[in-house]
Amino acid sequence: MTPLWPSAENPISTQEMDALITRTSPAFNNICTQQKITNDLTPYLSSLYIPFANWLFNKHSNTNGTLIVGVNGAQGSGKTTLSLLLASILKTAYNLNVVTLSIDDIYKPRLERQQMAQDIHPLFQTRGVPGTHDTSLGIQLLTDFKKLKAGKTMNYPLFDKGNDDRASKKNWPNCRGVIDIVLFEGWCVGSGPQKDGELNHPVNALESEEDRAGTWRTTVNEHLKNDYKTLFNLLDCLVFLKIPNFSSILKWRGLQEQKLIDQHHHEPHLMSSTDALQRFISHFERLTRHQLESLPKISDLTIDIGTHHQAEKVSFKCC
Repeated sequence: MTPLWPSAENPISTQEMDALITRTSPAFNNICTQQKITNDLTPYLSSLYIPFANWLFNKHSNTNGTLIVGVNGAQGSGKTTLSLLLASILKTAYNLNVVTLSIDDIYKPRLERQQMAQDIHPLFQTRGVPGTHDTSLGIQLLTDFKKLKAGKTMNYPLFDKGNDDRASKKNWPNCRGVIDIVLFEGWCVGSGPQKDGELNHPVNALESEEDRAGTWRTTVNEHLKNDYKTLFNLLDCLVFLKIPNFSSILKWRGLQEQKLIDQHHHEPHLMSSTDALQRFISHFERLTRHQLESLPKISDLTIDIGTHHQAEKVSFKCC
């Protein structure tokens, strides 16, 4: 296939690439199987994933300590899979110790979000928007990853979407230092606030009917100005998966939700109907559209995702 990674940014020779493909393919394909990916992503090893991992390896080599990489992408865009595949290649090809952390895993517990819904606005009952994450926890985690000494271990949180709550601590994953790279992924990672005037007009029925005074969206924006800015300032670089349009999310998030239903069919917090999913996605429309405009200008790397859910173009931030 035609290389997606710009040739000027790819120092890997053909011989080196062949060796890297041989070394990384088993673990790469195993993750694809675990993620229930039916499309063959092997051709993307040489055109995208290995050059991407090499780029991160070089960034780490020029960093004094742990490299914190933000990975932003709308719901269903593939940011979690991308992070897992990159972590696998960085480990098998470059012998780096990599941790993947989702912003979902630092959601506030359900009871805290219910309290926000009572005290501030009912729409905060739904997880996802800025304000529903424990940013203090996120700041502490990224700081602790950077400080973790060789041989020392630490646990970090895991969110259970099936139960819509933080998982029990006994089920939290753990890592061992020294951490070379943290891939911090999430739909709003690295996002900045909108201008206050942009909040005046609702973007969909959810906002016009359930946030008429603008209290919810204004509070979300204030969080982006303050505690989320502090969290995102810890990023050393930012990667943006740019979806073709907002309407793609309904289809892609539906596929994602179906995987969760298959795994947790008995859980009441998963969305099995199109109407429920549409309402859920409406919570993210404003900021998603804002990011489609703003993030390509500030991200170190932007990957355009086509309508068939595959990477189509890679571009770097202009200096």
